[in-house]
Amino acid sequence: MSGMERLQRMLGIYQVGAGFFAGPGEAWDQPGFRRYFPEMDREEFVLEYDFLFRGTDADVEMVLWASGCSGRGNVLWDGTTLEVIKTYYSWGYRPVKMEGNPPDYLGEMFRFLAYLTSAGIHCQKQGEDPAGPLAAAEAFIRNYVLSTAVTVAGCIRACRKDSPFLAVVERLARALEDAGGVAAGDLERSEAGSDPAFFEDPAVTPIFPEVIRRGPNPPIPLEEERTVNTAGINNCGGCCVIRAVVREGCLLRIETDAPGNSPQLRACVRGRGYRNTFLSGGRLKYPMKRIGERGGGKFARISWQEAADLAAGQWKRIKDTYGVGSRYVNYATGVTGIMRPGRLAMRLLALDGGYLGYYNSYSSACANYVTPYLYGTAFCGNSPADLLNTNFLILWGHNPAETIFGPELNGYLGQLKRKGVPITVIDPRLSNTAAAFADCWIPIRPSTDSALADGMAYVILSEGLEDRAFMDRYCLGFDEEHMPEGFPEGESYTSYLFGKKDGIHRTPEWAERITGVPAQTIRSLARQYAAAKPACLLAGLGAQRTGNGEQVVRGQIMLACLTGNVGRPGGGAAGSGWIREHGGIGLFNQPANPYPGRIPVFQWAKAVERGTEFDREHDGLTGVSRLESNIKMILNLAGNTLVNQHSDINQTTRLLRDETKCEFILCSDLFMTPSARYADLLLPATSVFEGDNIVNPWIGGSYLLRNNQVIEPLFGCRFEWEWLKEVADRLGYYREFVDGKEETESWLRENYEIMRKREPELPDYETFSAAGGWRYRDGRVRVAFREQIADPENHPFPTHSGKIEIFSPDLYRLGRPEEIPAIPRHTPCPEGPEDPLTQRYPLQLVGWHTRRRCHSIHDNNQWMDEVEAPALWIHPEDAGARGIGQGDLVEVFNDRGKVRIPALVTERIMRGVTAMSQGGWYRPDRQGTDTRGSINVLTDGDHPSPLAKGNPQHTNLVEVQRAGN
Repeated sequence: MSGMERLQRMLGIYQVGAGFFAGPGEAWDQPGFRRYFPEMDREEFVLEYDFLFRGTDADVEMVLWASGCSGRGNVLWDGTTLEVIKTYYSWGYRPVKMEGNPPDYLGEMFRFLAYLTSAGIHCQKQGEDPAGPLAAAEAFIRNYVLSTAVTVAGCIRACRKDSPFLAVVERLARALEDAGGVAAGDLERSEAGSDPAFFEDPAVTPIFPEVIRRGPNPPIPLEEERTVNTAGINNCGGCCVIRAVVREGCLLRIETDAPGNSPQLRACVRGRGYRNTFLSGGRLKYPMKRIGERGGGKFARISWQEAADLAAGQWKRIKDTYGVGSRYVNYATGVTGIMRPGRLAMRLLALDGGYLGYYNSYSSACANYVTPYLYGTAFCGNSPADLLNTNFLILWGHNPAETIFGPELNGYLGQLKRKGVPITVIDPRLSNTAAAFADCWIPIRPSTDSALADGMAYVILSEGLEDRAFMDRYCLGFDEEHMPEGFPEGESYTSYLFGKKDGIHRTPEWAERITGVPAQTIRSLARQYAAAKPACLLAGLGAQRTGNGEQVVRGQIMLACLTGNVGRPGGGAAGSGWIREHGGIGLFNQPANPYPGRIPVFQWAKAVERGTEFDREHDGLTGVSRLESNIKMILNLAGNTLVNQHSDINQTTRLLRDETKCEFILCSDLFMTPSARYADLLLPATSVFEGDNIVNPWIGGSYLLRNNQVIEPLFGCRFEWEWLKEVADRLGYYREFVDGKEETESWLRENYEIMRKREPELPDYETFSAAGGWRYRDGRVRVAFREQIADPENHPFPTHSGKIEIFSPDLYRLGRPEEIPAIPRHTPCPEGPEDPLTQRYPLQLVGWHTRRRCHSIHDNNQWMDEVEAPALWIHPEDAGARGIGQGDLVEVFNDRGKVRIPALVTERIMRGVTAMSQGGWYRPDRQGTDTRGSINVLTDGDHPSPLAKGNPQHTNLVEVQRAGN
């Protein structure tokens, strides 16, 4: 074979590879391929091609990029991508980004080899030595292309070993071996040889005729490295500063807040791992519609126009058939900037007649709902900086070292620790927060926190340690003398504590039997809290995500009042803890929802099944007396609560598989999450790096952050605003929906300017955007209720009585004293430690917000397994009684399901309690046993909290056994 013949043959091979990976249409149109797919017509070929190479099969994992073969994880647009771009540019080649793929995509690399070979042919025709471009091609094959082709073949073999596509890729890899002069050790030897006839196509024409005629283009200069100031946008307590270092569209590294800033808004391990999470090759790539049964994970690729047609058609059909109240936007917090996908969808639904709304959240339902019964508002938190004024801190069910409860808080805790201020942590686990900051760890049985509060209050009152003047002046109903008129004797809080009606004194010994906390520990804690002036009880949200969560919150508020720490610098009012520092920014001037019906957010699955049976008392329905329809359409945008984050996953998935119940599910997300598998229409969204937004601080904080676009959207991904505009157009609401602002930037600017009128310290929009945010400089430290305590006559509490309502007339009138008492007191709940079900399932199970995830975000990031691998925490005595050793694979089970997970045997958890971090992606085996540590397989979905109807996801009973027993 002459030199020119070899070059022509190699050109044909590379053009075949480029054409094959350009897309299914291009691949099918190459006649040489047809004989390898004799059983397929064009439609079947395209479907199988997309299953393998375009992410339409949830069970196929494919790596198609050189960056994914670099040994640093399947991360796109990284340093490897930049090295490939440098090679391209040195030869004057500008990538075409096939179907939105990064430049190191296998098809693009084949195309570059065709370019180099065309340059070699040019040299040959000119009588010049083609060694330069040919040596570059050989090196490129060795460094990038062959390993990528071998990896693709391995991925196909792992999931579709009988696929005819495997033979095509293996033959391409064989040809690369020959051309690169190197053997692919990882390529299985099969009957698929390089087969010269496979690449011979007399009809093929060069794709770079100009290069053959004139030679390669001149080198292309590389852009300089630059830093983009941006911020996180998901529901993470960090809300951190991100400095993204980019070059030629490649995200090279992530830096964070400068060391000189105090307190720092710096990224934790999650923020530092954003590249591996959000730029994963597992991203959803193109719009898809479901084929096969719902939940089966099989989809067909469609265009964005087809997706908008389908969405608009179902939107209108369901409205016309069942009414506007049949449409529901599911709770989701994957994007919590002001341009939040769910709220944008609600905007369009409101213009189209309305939708079934929700109230509460999965995070803080009980705290947010019940705190206003006592204070008249949920804004009862002090600025984080006020912690520096306290003399004693109780972190009750609070784990900021892992949750990052605002990026400022841990810095202040460190300062307290260095000052020698005593810190006590109450938690069933010795959390990282307890290990790092606590002088005292008090383990407690889950769902018994209100009993501990009662026991502490008993000590404070019986020993005369209360702030009597505070209680007399500011509180209603704590004793018989301060009860409102018209209520029977014996209904006050002190009457309950001292057993006036039932003869039971809520002593520390009484509390010990319920909580497992020794009576002497309860006495010591109560005395220390009452004596330290001021003292802060800083409640996390974990203890209120229980079957009696409202009573936990009320008991904690009662202790804050009893000791006079409300409205006092260095103190704390407990409760929901929302902080009024600087006004938050949101989408102003949103249209009101014309449909008044609302349900508790945790009750959505029940509303799919029996929504027309809902009422106020049992289900929390508000706004209407009855729903006109069950939920028939769900929009699940930027969230995983449809399946993974909702209780009782097996029950939920059974419900969703029944297409006669919810008739249309639209999901928009970054990945094929457990929720996305159940979509009828699945749309690929943009990540934190691919768009613009404005981000409020977490709970409270003296800053406002800007999320700036770092790279172009991947593949065919779109921010939800873009396709919602197309749906609005089809529904006839385009003009009203965009309101003169077609681009997100216009919305951000307009809302920022509204915010500036409220906060004149804010700089102009350009300065704010370029800096990636703004730190307020007024230095004010807010103390909730300072004005009410200083001047109660002119600044009463916003309650009916103008006082803190320890006794709630509103709750008394509900007439449900055992479930919803009028006063703070312990109430047993289903699957708590007092439930007879403990005879069958003797261990309690709680979750926690792990440092490796933000809810379920980052579970696809395998590097986070090095931070914290999935495991069940179990006490040595509980493990020993079951023959369980360290690292043993165990099965955690109850009537709802089963999880198989390694055991972490540790004294860092209370005896009788087990723990599993929340957020692991549901991954069942063929028998339905979860294998990834998805706690919601086991959590209770049938017993929401009595008043708020909040999620009881920390109130669960289980048993544990060694796997295989």
